[in-house]
Amino acid sequence: MSERRQFGDGKRINMPQNEKTSTLLRQWEMMRMLTVSRYDSKQDGRWDKASEITAKLNDAGYAVSVRTVQRDLKELSEIFPIQLNDKNARDYGWRWTKGANLNIPGMSVSEALAMRLVEMHLKQLLPTAMLDGLQGVFGLAKIKLDELERHNNNHSKDWLDKVRVVQPAQPLLPPRVNQDIQSDIYRAVLENRQLSASYNAAESKETKEYVLHPLGIIMRGSASYLVASAWDYSDVRLYALHRFSKVTILDNAAKRPSGFNLDKAIAGGLADFAYQGEPIQLEIRCEEWVAAYLAETPLSTDQTAKQEADGWIRLTATVNDTWQLRWWLMGQGAGIEVCAPATLRAEIKAALVDATSLYNKNY
Repeated sequence: MSERRQFGDGKRINMPQNEKTSTLLRQWEMMRMLTVSRYDSKQDGRWDKASEITAKLNDAGYAVSVRTVQRDLKELSEIFPIQLNDKNARDYGWRWTKGANLNIPGMSVSEALAMRLVEMHLKQLLPTAMLDGLQGVFGLAKIKLDELERHNNNHSKDWLDKVRVVQPAQPLLPPRVNQDIQSDIYRAVLENRQLSASYNAAESKETKEYVLHPLGIIMRGSASYLVASAWDYSDVRLYALHRFSKVTILDNAAKRPSGFNLDKAIAGGLADFAYQGEPIQLEIRCEEWVAAYLAETPLSTDQTAKQEADGWIRLTATVNDTWQLRWWLMGQGAGIEVCAPATLRAEIKAALVDATSLYNKNY
């Protein structure tokens, strides 16, 4: 199938179906990128320039010129409620009309809720270029839910007021991350490019220079980490985003260690700050309240429990030998006794002896 298109000289040529599809997808993306004019005056001055939209489209993989974007927007404004600000002849501005009915893109209530939750909780994980491209969608989602609230015909918006994400451990304030550095790191991950970086490790007072091969991003509690290998080494480590003082994106492609898989690396204890990297057979004795908690949220799929004569419960489970495991065991206080492995028992015992000595001091 093809569409016939006429040019100024009166001649007609066939427009291939794949070109037609590409044009429609591009125009769809353009409409999603446009800012929604708000009812409040603070947002009234925001217009999307054709040059800005062109840059975003090129980042999204659409090779397009400013002139093409201006032409498309002019044509779309004849069909959709899109405003034009032509005060700057060099670079026109565009946006959705204030109060316009924006059901045209077809966003459902559930989609609007999902996008609002993404905006609330996952913004720090999204690359800047991707986040900028979602601003139009975030705006549509808010207007969709506001419209439902005004008409009082749907209680779905109440979901946002009734759902919260809380940390399972002691809440900690997030570390400060340089936004430009974060943006460059995310871009390097997205484009599979190497990074030249200045990094200050937690155990070191000196800033060191690295050439990193980005492999992924992990958000762990209040902190985010770059998963990467360094130079020509194959071992994969975590680099806290807030400890980078400078990064430069290199032209060279990032090298991926043979057989690396992010999910397998996490399952192996990477995000829990792995010690040995090998699973261990953990054996503990615990009070009934700890056992009841672990019965509902087991340590592993092979966890077993056995009642003992003194009322305590003996549990065994295959777990990763990690820093996080030690923190959890220490956090249970007198409610848990580590029985095996022997090396882990000795380590926990020594830590508790040191802690006891601190509390035996008189101030």
